[in-house]
Amino acid sequence: MDRMIGVLQLLLSGVLGTMALSTLANIVLIAMQAETDSGMTAAMGQLVVAIFLAIWARVFFVKGQERVRNHKP
Repeated sequence: MDRMIGVLQLLLSGVLGTMALSTLANIVLIAMQAETDSGMTAAMGQLVVAIFLAIWARVFFVKGQERVRNHKP
């Protein structure tokens, strides 16, 4: 059971990492459009979201790796 939870954590880490990268790509696309205050506000908000997604992806990756490595059959 411990190993399965570890694998699920690693998968979740990959999903969260992908979401963080796609959020950063969206920030770049917003920055390329017309310069408006609301666009910059949205970009700053998305930057905060991308940072937290990256942090959670790292946490789940480390914990998942630890569970998979320390699994004793």
